[in-house]
Amino acid sequence: MAQQQYDFTALILLSAASQPGVEEALLSVLQPFTLEIREVQKITLRGRLIIGILIACDPAHVLAIEEDINAFSLSTGMDVAMDFSEAGA
Repeated sequence: MAQQQYDFTALILLSAASQPGVEEALLSVLQPFTLEIREVQKITLRGRLIIGILIACDPAHVLAIEEDINAFSLSTGMDVAMDFSEAGA
């Protein structure tokens, strides 16, 4: 992932049964895109893993990122929510 400055951000929230490799699998979905990972937070409660990833990205990639994350969610059975916005909005 290339390091560039973008004013467009996406918050990606993932919830799944706690299991090894979930964070790495999610990050591999983002690997093809030009983006900056600004923050990653993880919490495990009662066997559930919740991951929040804040990225800055090129607005031109938003649809492709959203499609790839949704496909990842469907193929793995993980719950994913996304929120895209201009930084500071």
